[in-house]
Amino acid sequence: MNAIACTSCGKDNPRSSRFCSGCGVPMPKPKLKSVGKNLTPGTRLRDRYVIVHPLGQGGMGRTYLAEDTGRFNERVTLKELMPFLQGTQALQKAEELFQREAAILYKLSSPQIPRFWEFFREGKRLFLVQDYIEGKTYHTLLEERMAIGQYFSEAEIVELLWQLLVVLSYLHSLGIIHRDISPDNIICRASDGLPILIDLGGVVQIPLEVGETVSHTPNSVPFSSKTRLGKMGYAPDEQMRLGIVAPHSDLYALAVTALVLMTGKQPQELIDPDTLHWIWQQELSLSPRVSFMLNRMLAPNPSDRFHSADEVVEYLLATASHVSATTQMMNTIAFIPKAANSRSKPAHNGSGNHAGQGQLLDSSVAVPEEIHGWNWGAFFLPGLWCIPNQVWIGLIAWSDFSIITLPFTMGMTWPMMAIILGVKGNEWAWKSRRWKSVKAFKRHQRLWAIAGFCLVFILLLSLLLLVAMIAVLGMSFW
Repeated sequence: MNAIACTSCGKDNPRSSRFCSGCGVPMPKPKLKSVGKNLTPGTRLRDRYVIVHPLGQGGMGRTYLAEDTGRFNERVTLKELMPFLQGTQALQKAEELFQREAAILYKLSSPQIPRFWEFFREGKRLFLVQDYIEGKTYHTLLEERMAIGQYFSEAEIVELLWQLLVVLSYLHSLGIIHRDISPDNIICRASDGLPILIDLGGVVQIPLEVGETVSHTPNSVPFSSKTRLGKMGYAPDEQMRLGIVAPHSDLYALAVTALVLMTGKQPQELIDPDTLHWIWQQELSLSPRVSFMLNRMLAPNPSDRFHSADEVVEYLLATASHVSATTQMMNTIAFIPKAANSRSKPAHNGSGNHAGQGQLLDSSVAVPEEIHGWNWGAFFLPGLWCIPNQVWIGLIAWSDFSIITLPFTMGMTWPMMAIILGVKGNEWAWKSRRWKSVKAFKRHQRLWAIAGFCLVFILLLSLLLLVAMIAVLGMSFW
């Protein structure tokens, strides 16, 4: 049956309807039809994945913690995907869609997005395999705070926004809109406290609706992936009603998430039901800069919102009150994810962007073998080389030229930084900046090396000429 009766007025509506066509109230979500019983601990799938225990069941299906015996018993998240209809045609269509969309997930490479490993079919069951992220969702963290009468502070939310805006910038640059951002879909990773964005709904939810796309009854409605995605209250109106999504759709949901975390109230409690205007100011007193930012992200008219995550970042930087605040914010930003696949080896032909990964001492970032070695540009010009390469530690070299610090450094900082950057310059520059390719990186460093050699040559030549002139003048004097 492809129609659902409205619980308010009783009118039949297509299963794909979000709202009743008669009275306009939200329609209940169709229940998933279970494929089979829950997998018990010890169950082995594909002769590789061993179920440890269930993690839960949500809108997309069941989720399990499993061990991958093919990768030294590494823990992974195993998601069983359940289409609404279980006919052969529906299952084949779901598998076809996932095979196509899984390629997109596999190419994503970010420390704040769980790695996607594979999609497979076991009998009549469909499974996704992703990294297991140990930690708590921000929904759980909020509940824990509310239990003791606390909420997230403005400072904590600004830091969270910094860390997530970089991830959204990365996704949007690839043409991917998350479409389902909420406290439930952000995990605070236990190992480092970094927010991890999970459940990329645009990919994982399409096959859940596939039962509707293969139904040809007179009451069936053509399936649109956009109209089925998003949480009520978090997604903007045009996304829920018309299926229109853009980068600012994710920014809208991110702003709603921020308000929920700071107030402990659901989105419906922070908006006027008659005018649909946000009334969160009745619950919160925030700084003018953050208030303006959130209001613009939540603007009813999409054209009035920030159009990209980078715009929000630029706004926060431009409105920072002083230099130290800006520095603190920049240190808060999670490192820019690489666009290439982290499972593949670094490109040797100059293709692919594996750079711009993270902090200087982040050992988890892979550095291509071909760029290891001594950096002559950094050695000869440490105080200058560090600026375009964004290795800011090199600025310490300039302390030798300060009257205040010179008595303490005794003129040794510049040569010490020269040696340090000569040894570590290539590695640190690779991690700190985004590079188009390995070839572009090496060309950039080669130009700095040439500039350094030329400058040293000119200085030595000038010194020799000066010595020669002094010698000539001394001989003529005597």
